[in-house]
Amino acid sequence: MGIKQDTEDSLKDFEFTKIDGQPTDEDLNQLTKECINAAASISTTNGGGQHGHVGMIIDDAEYILFSHNAARFVTPTNPGPYPATVDPDAAIRERQVAEHKAEIAEFETYLGVENFLRKAIIKVVDPEWIAELESESMGFNHRSPKEILAYLRAHGGDLDHLDVTELIQQLQKDWDHVEAPATLFARGDKIERQLVKAGQAANPPLRLAFALATFEASGEFEPSIREWKAKPVADRTFTKFRIFMQKAFTDRNKHNKSTAQSTGRGIVNSATDVTMGKVDEAEAAALAIAEVAMVMQEKQFKQMMEMFKELMQANVPGAPSQASVPTQSKQRKVCPHCKRPHAKPDKCWELDANKADRPANWKPAAERQPKAQS
Repeated sequence: MGIKQDTEDSLKDFEFTKIDGQPTDEDLNQLTKECINAAASISTTNGGGQHGHVGMIIDDAEYILFSHNAARFVTPTNPGPYPATVDPDAAIRERQVAEHKAEIAEFETYLGVENFLRKAIIKVVDPEWIAELESESMGFNHRSPKEILAYLRAHGGDLDHLDVTELIQQLQKDWDHVEAPATLFARGDKIERQLVKAGQAANPPLRLAFALATFEASGEFEPSIREWKAKPVADRTFTKFRIFMQKAFTDRNKHNKSTAQSTGRGIVNSATDVTMGKVDEAEAAALAIAEVAMVMQEKQFKQMMEMFKELMQANVPGAPSQASVPTQSKQRKVCPHCKRPHAKPDKCWELDANKADRPANWKPAAERQPKAQS
C-alpha cells in the first residue's frame, strides 16, 4: 500500500478520548499526551532519534529539552522522485540513490503519522470548535496536528479566573483517609502545572501548609506530625514532607495489617471442627473486613467484627452458635427421675411410659456408673 498508508495502519490501535463540548485545558492536555504516545511509537533518526515523531506535536523549545544533544526536530520536505545530483562515479552514485530512497521513506512516514494524528484530533473534537480551520476544498488536510491543538488552546482551552479558582480549591481538598499520600501529591503536581500555565507561580510552602493541615486534621498520624514539627526548620520542606508522610502512611498500613491478621485469626479460632480450607477462607474474609474497617471509628470497627462473628456462626459448619454454646442462663435442669441434666424430664427413659424409646443397651440409673445420658 505504500509507506504512508502502512504507517497510518500501524497506529490504528491507539485510542483517543472523546471530548464533549468545549475542550478544556485538561481535555487538551490529555489529547496532547495521546498524540505524543502515538507519534513516539514510530521511530525516526530525525531530532536525535530517541523520541520518534514527538517533535511534530510539541514546541521546538520543549522538544530540545528532551532530545539527544539538544537536537531539533526538522519537518522533512519532499525529496522529489530523483536525487538532486548524480555523481558519475558508480559507488558514489549508488550511495546517493540509497540516501534519496531513505529520504523518501522518512518523508512518507512523517506524512503517515501526521495524517493519522490529524484525523484522530478531528474525530474526538466536536466540529463547531474547529470549524474555522476547515477549508471548503481541502478540509483539514492543510492543517498540521500541532496547528489544530494550538488553535483549540487559543479558543477556549486557556484557563480563566474561574478555572484558577476551581483548581486552587482542588489543591486544598482534604485527604480521604484511604489513598496513599504519594497519589495525593501527584494529583497536586498536576494541578500546580495547570496553575503555572495560567500564570500562577508554584508555591511549595503553601502546598506544605495545605498538606500538613489535612493530615493533621485526619487524626491518624499524631505521633508522626509531632515528629515532623520537632524537626529543624531547614528540614521542614515540602519535598521532604512528601517522603516523610508516605513513609508514615506505609508504616501505619503495616501495623494495621498485622492487627487485622491477628483479629482474623482470633475470629477463626473461635470456630470448632472447621476444615483447614474453611479456616483459610474465614481468615482471608476477616482480614479483608478488618483492613476496610481500619479507616472507620473504633466503635464502627467493633460493630463490624460482631457482625462478622454472627456471619461465621451462621455459615461455617461446626462453628459454635449462640444456641449451641451453653450459657449460665440456658443450663439444662436436672431430671428428677434419673438425676441427670437433659432437656425434657417427661421423656426420661426411667419412666415406664417411655420404655419403648429405651435403646437395647440401656440400664436403669441405679445399675450404671454416673455418666451423661445419650
